[in-house]
Amino acid sequence: MNASLQERAKKIKALVLDSDGVIFTGHVIEGPEGPLAKIRSHADGQGISLLRGIGIVVCCITGESGVNASFLENLVKKWNSLSSVASGTWEPIAVFSGVERKAKVETAKTWLASHGLTFGDCAAMGDDMTDYEILKEVELAAAPLQAEDIIKKRVHFVAKRRGGDGAIRDLANFILEAQGRDVATLALR
Repeated sequence: MNASLQERAKKIKALVLDSDGVIFTGHVIEGPEGPLAKIRSHADGQGISLLRGIGIVVCCITGESGVNASFLENLVKKWNSLSSVASGTWEPIAVFSGVERKAKVETAKTWLASHGLTFGDCAAMGDDMTDYEILKEVELAAAPLQAEDIIKKRVHFVAKRRGGDGAIRDLANFILEAQGRDVATLALR
């Protein structure tokens, strides 16, 4: 493990995620009246749970709005219904929809401040130009395998897997290892 990259990962207390191309694959099943489904991996949900299990707070920021954002909003609602959130053990995941480019930076900054954190405590994962600005700000910038080249050249960490298919879990595993956490001992719910 690269020592300077490991040092960055040791500092992480917050994670900001994009939606399409990161949480979801970026593929949409379209019906005659609009989108019917988006595809994701349970491995990524488990990765998010592992990070939450060590106290890392998570938020999702997407430019999508309306029905397109509802897939993310419903997924986060499901994650926030876990018993660990209801009991107060884990912070709920925040979701911000309809937030574009540079506005993602201000939204993340405000969210981080509400937790007493800064970009120096934060990792973010994005896959395309709508994420470029926030990836310039955070301590640990990450991208899924299929991210655009301009993004992969900008980030510190590129996942071995594609967005919506394990990329978040790859990042989670990296952060956990850097912070000396044993996955087998973490409480997940």
